[in-house]
Parts: sequence; C-alpha cells; structure tokens
Amino acid sequence: MSTTGNRAELPAQIDTSVAHSARVWNYWLGGKDNFPADRAAGDAYREKYPLIETFAKESRDFLRRTVTYLARDAGIRQFLDVGAGLPTANNTHEVAQRIAPDSKIVYVDHDPLVLLHVHALLTSSPEGATAYVEADMRDTEAVLDGAAKTLDLDEPVALVISAVLGHIVDWDDALSLVRRLVERLPSGSYLSLSHSTASDEAHRAVQDEY
Repeated sequence: MSTTGNRAELPAQIDTSVAHSARVWNYWLGGKDNFPADRAAGDAYREKYPLIETFAKESRDFLRRTVTYLARDAGIRQFLDVGAGLPTANNTHEVAQRIAPDSKIVYVDHDPLVLLHVHALLTSSPEGATAYVEADMRDTEAVLDGAAKTLDLDEPVALVISAVLGHIVDWDDALSLVRRLVERLPSGSYLSLSHSTASDEAHRAVQDEY
C-alpha cells in the first residue's frame, strides 16, 4: 500500500497500473511509495539480474557518504540535488543538516509523482532551508534560476546528480547537461555524481527489456 493513501487522492496523470522508474527504485530501496505494478517490474528485473537491488542501495549509500564528506570535511553549506526522485532514508537535506544545520538544499525534479511527495523533501532545520524546483534537468537555465532563489550561486555549491543520467539516452546530451550546470558554479564548488554501467551482457539485456 502506498503512503500516499488511496487511489482517489492521486492526480489523474499518475497511472498506478503501469510501473514507474521512481517507484521501482523506491521498492528496491525498501520504501513504501510503490504499487503492485512497480513491485512486479522490480521483481522481474531482480530475478534476471539480482545485483540491481544492491546497485540501488549502494547508490544511496554513495550519496550519504559524499554529502557527509561535503558538509563535514569540505565545509559546503549549499546543495543542489538534480533529479531528486522519491524521498527515502538519508535524503540530501537530512544528511547535510545533521552535520551542519544551517545547510541550504534545493531539490530539482519534474516528475508529478515526486511533486506529490515533495513535503517530505521540504522539512528543514530552523537554521537551514530546503526548496523544490519543478524543472526538467535538461533545462539547465530553469534549474539554476530556480536554485538561485534559495542558494547564493556566488558561493560554493555541491551539485548532486545521483543515479539519474540513465534517463538521458544520448551520451553527448548527458555530457552537455552536466557541463552546463558545472560551468555556472563558482570556484570551490563540488560535483557528486553517481551512474551505474551495464558492465556485462546479462545486465545490458535486462536493462534493454526494462
């Protein structure tokens, strides 16, 4: 059962009878914001490639480790999380503000499903701030203009791109997207980027089928 409540509360554009990548990912991470179609797709993928669940959990742990380093060791107090996805445990603002309560975090996504759960991403310590920009990550101007309403883009920013570049099919488009974002950030900024690769034939086959 989804934590969003009954189906009558879901926006019309959200079809729970068809698997959705964000909800499948949420399922692999042990979350509750998924439906039978998502669990069926997740199970089918995992049956053919059991490591996928480990991939999902390791990706989340990479996010936790890098944000911890950035807040604790690098002294970063501003985070731009592009392609936020559904909230789970150890979201960027939770990790950063545990270490530095004055941290400011901006999440970016354009999925109506994520917007439905955005309240979970907008909790903040009194000293800090969180905000949400509804924009396609490929529209880097909209991303940065929206982020600038909360973050000071003249001061160092940690750009977080966690396991979302797979949605950009063309390699040159993905490279261009990252470059456009990085080029607008000031000296002293950081990039935390994770992206899995299909390193063997079994993984490539099931990914193509998925």
